[in-house]
Amino acid sequence: MILARLTLNSSQRARSWASNSYRVHQRLCMAFPDDPRLLFRIEEGEMSATTIMVQGSTEPDWKAAFDEFHVLARDPERKSFELALKESGHYRFRLLANPVVSKWDGTPGKRGKRMGLLREVDQRAWLVDKLAKSGAGVISMDVWDKGLQRSRKSATGSGGRVQTHQAVQFEGLLEVGEAEALALAIRTGIGPAKGFGFGLLSLAKV
Repeated sequence: MILARLTLNSSQRARSWASNSYRVHQRLCMAFPDDPRLLFRIEEGEMSATTIMVQGSTEPDWKAAFDEFHVLARDPERKSFELALKESGHYRFRLLANPVVSKWDGTPGKRGKRMGLLREVDQRAWLVDKLAKSGAGVISMDVWDKGLQRSRKSATGSGGRVQTHQAVQFEGLLEVGEAEALALAIRTGIGPAKGFGFGLLSLAKV
């Protein structure tokens, strides 16, 4: 697995690009063209530069993505890692997610409509359930509702169909119950809208 951190410069071009997660995903796919498990998370610092955490399973080609697209303040930071989780081990976690529930109106053959979870109690329950199914138990967590995140398929952000997602950031402490199941969740992401910057579960040893 590859984990990278991109630090953006202060240009208007960089700010405009980072504000449209659909375009961010398109650009990152240029660096990871054959990676079906590409995940990323945009982290906007209040007193520091915006960074993008990127996780993939193949070696990135940063030149292909950014050689003529000058939005980075420095060369990407990168490291390789193996998912060697310890069962019963405790880890700090961070996740930007799109917590939703599907509502079905009873029409045969029709998929349920995804609805964002707006109450913190429901957002917490959603993550507890997701992590339980992924082999982990939540010990503690903080929740920040980031509101609606809007993206357009237009390079300028002024045209194209708008995609809207409820953005919620979770941080806390978890305990590993099934290491292989949790490792799979880290590789594949948690929840929907992964192509819009959601689902990257980051762990750090306590």
